[in-house]
Amino acid sequence: MKTVFISYLHSEADGEKLDHLIQLLEENGIRVVIDERDLEIGDDLPLFMERNLVESDYIIVILTSGYKKRADDRQGGVGYEASIMAASLSKNEAVKKFLPVTFEAYRDEIVPVFLASKLASDLSDDVETKLFQRSFEKLKRTILGLSTTNRSSQNSSSSKVVKVADESDVVMTSVDDDENMQIMLTSIDSDEVTQPRNDGTPGSALYVVPFHLNHSPNRVWQQIFLQNWRFPPRFTTMHRGDIASVRGNRIILDGTTIEEVRDYHLETLKLVIQETNKQYKKLVIQEQQRQERERELKNKQRDNVKSVINDLKF
Repeated sequence: MKTVFISYLHSEADGEKLDHLIQLLEENGIRVVIDERDLEIGDDLPLFMERNLVESDYIIVILTSGYKKRADDRQGGVGYEASIMAASLSKNEAVKKFLPVTFEAYRDEIVPVFLASKLASDLSDDVETKLFQRSFEKLKRTILGLSTTNRSSQNSSSSKVVKVADESDVVMTSVDDDENMQIMLTSIDSDEVTQPRNDGTPGSALYVVPFHLNHSPNRVWQQIFLQNWRFPPRFTTMHRGDIASVRGNRIILDGTTIEEVRDYHLETLKLVIQETNKQYKKLVIQEQQRQERERELKNKQRDNVKSVINDLKF
């Protein structure tokens, strides 16, 4: 049985989502350790944290802004846990052990420095949605050590599925499948554009404009996009790097107007998507090359072992 320790900030983590996550993990045969439930009166708190951070197979870190601040500043119990995890990562010990999970839209402001290079599992959607279920399925398969690839895709020469080497919740399509590699804007549904508050407070004239995409990008593409949106190769003086998020098959600009979209943001958005597609494709090619090198080394080793065995006389 795999054991997972959950590190989180009590005052900020979504309690209902957390309870649901624990329930799903335990229903799938995964033992969950969490201080709120497993600590008893009189227990040694630092010892409890140290033991479970070291002995658990995986550590799920629930990302929130308060968790990031305490982790980065090494404050309180969160800071103590963060120092142990950061020390482990700095020594390249169990680099795949730490699994960031977010119950809210991903943004840099909720990610501790020691987890900045890690991809997060996005459980921000409602628990009944397919997006939540798909994200949890990838998280579960990571913990259980199961492949995230699809058998039918593995057997297809035109749509090979490969798994990112160091991040377990991402499946990337092969470079041969160009149609699936390219994310494109398709439309804006006027019914989904929200109404401004217009109450005289700063920013009250701004609202949400969601853009439909041709299909839902995976977590790798989303995080490349968010980084490129923050620092686009070309932008206007009206550009704001903190207003974009990706939810399912939509890119959402939260804090703009449709006129700003027309005059400024649309061109930047198309440029950023184009750049993200190029970077993502390059990443896929690099991953395929890495896997091909691994297969060649394994085959060479296997052939060498067989050759030596054939020469043995028993």
